[in-house]
Amino acid sequence: MFSEKPTRREKSSKRNIVIAGVILVVLALAPSLGLGQGSQPWNDASRFLLSKTFPIIETPTTRYYNWELSQSTISPDGLARPMLLVNGMFPGPLIEANTGDRIVVNVTNNMDSGTAIHWHGIHQKGTPWMDGTMGVTQCAIPPGQSMIYNYTITNQWGTYWWHAHAASQYVDGIFGPLIVHSPDEPHLKKYDEDIIMMLQDYYHTPSDPLVNWYHSPKSGGSDPLPDNGLINGRNSFNCSKAAQAQFPTNTKCTDGEPLATFNFKAGSTYRIRLINTGAFADFQFSIDGHTLTVIEADGVDMQPVPVQRLPIHVAQRYSVLVHANETVGNYYVRATINTNCFFGSNRALDPFVKAVIHYENAPVAQSFDSTDWTAASMAPSCVDLALDMLHPYNVQPAPTADVSHLIKFTMKPSSDGILLGYANDRSWSPLMTNATLFQSQMGLTSFDATQQVVVLDKNVIELVLINDDIGPHPFHFHGYTFSVLGWGNGTYVPGQTPLEVRNPLRRDTITIPQRGWTVVRFVNDNPGLWTLHCHMDWHMEVGLLIQFESWPDRIRGLEIPSEITAMCGA
Repeated sequence: MFSEKPTRREKSSKRNIVIAGVILVVLALAPSLGLGQGSQPWNDASRFLLSKTFPIIETPTTRYYNWELSQSTISPDGLARPMLLVNGMFPGPLIEANTGDRIVVNVTNNMDSGTAIHWHGIHQKGTPWMDGTMGVTQCAIPPGQSMIYNYTITNQWGTYWWHAHAASQYVDGIFGPLIVHSPDEPHLKKYDEDIIMMLQDYYHTPSDPLVNWYHSPKSGGSDPLPDNGLINGRNSFNCSKAAQAQFPTNTKCTDGEPLATFNFKAGSTYRIRLINTGAFADFQFSIDGHTLTVIEADGVDMQPVPVQRLPIHVAQRYSVLVHANETVGNYYVRATINTNCFFGSNRALDPFVKAVIHYENAPVAQSFDSTDWTAASMAPSCVDLALDMLHPYNVQPAPTADVSHLIKFTMKPSSDGILLGYANDRSWSPLMTNATLFQSQMGLTSFDATQQVVVLDKNVIELVLINDDIGPHPFHFHGYTFSVLGWGNGTYVPGQTPLEVRNPLRRDTITIPQRGWTVVRFVNDNPGLWTLHCHMDWHMEVGLLIQFESWPDRIRGLEIPSEITAMCGA
């Protein structure tokens, strides 16, 4: 007889099972221990005012959450439609943590389709299988089953968010804020209150039929257009316009739903964390009579810059300081949908999305006189804030590139008239019963062409991103924050087109202009499979995504928990 010694993978699997068992016990006790998020009304606006008593400290802790994903009919703007909820909430629960904290989220899928949760902007160093991208870093959590996401936030702080990364589920409600604090934040002492404002273009039709329409010759390549916009899941809708929508609906509708309201105290300073959680539209954000001072973009501290109006594209985040120094009264928050970017129109849409700033001791009101900033400050094109306006607070020169990859993106119809997104003339299609990370970890060196995998095996990578499409595209990079050396319309000429290398903007989501270019660089220090994709959900659904395999040899040494890979066979 021979002695059967457990392999490294078997040892790892047993260890993971023990750890998972301990976590499940703690999660089961979480409500009684005051941990995590319990059930609340589906839209309780107070959830997005961060607590003054949250301890911002260096000592790390573990934060536990129990989430149940389900479907229910609700009316965020007065018109009833089925939505996807997390713990009965829309938007979903807040995660608030400090740098160094461990986040443990037990996600139970009570929906009728598989799902995955992506932690948008969190680098997942050492845990790429927790990135939550279906077909890339995991298989879907099957209906009726659970998955424990377990990761540590390392050397990051700022404004992030989480959302479903399976099909178009986040468009239907599976998203929420993720805020990370640190005592090292340079702007920490500059504000008295901390408020989250999530901006969202909103559709009265569930996303599945919209995707099916878009992915058919019927659409003619035109994007589904929103019916409304929401701020923290709230707005009012003119019910008489429901029949005029791009996709008419006749469900129950109530006029005059209340706007989201934020309370100000005269003399205080507020940090407002803006997150565009939408599917397609960019917003022009402003507050009547109040200057916005930008201090953060996508988790990177910025040198303060005052603006009257701030463009924010899909998946981007900003923090702005707002001083409550105006006459006591009520003022409109304006998140205006920039319809200049639309090809077509939706007669049901009122693009002027609003919320209310209510000063303490002012009359309570939803309708009042409040003057917008001049129309001249509204950007006619859908581009980001000018690069020469945003400078990282901590100066960091761009690294010298070891290799440059040219990636051309476009949208064009296939031979059967269906619009597809292409990166270097190939269109991505998600794996349904496997993940490219698992394939790489097992030693696969040649992927199916639909997976769009580019190998990164140099220390510093430059990406020259060319947009051959007639519209702009906000691209988000998983696993990294990149340096943005430049962008513009027309042709980029290496070695001739000027680039900013002294202290370039750093972020994880950048808008590539129409018929334009963007150049980014990053230090390749995070082994894993990472996607770069347009965050306009309709575009990702038709394949506008590319994957980067960072250090394949190191990926093969990863010990991916067996309970993660086991979902592929469920």
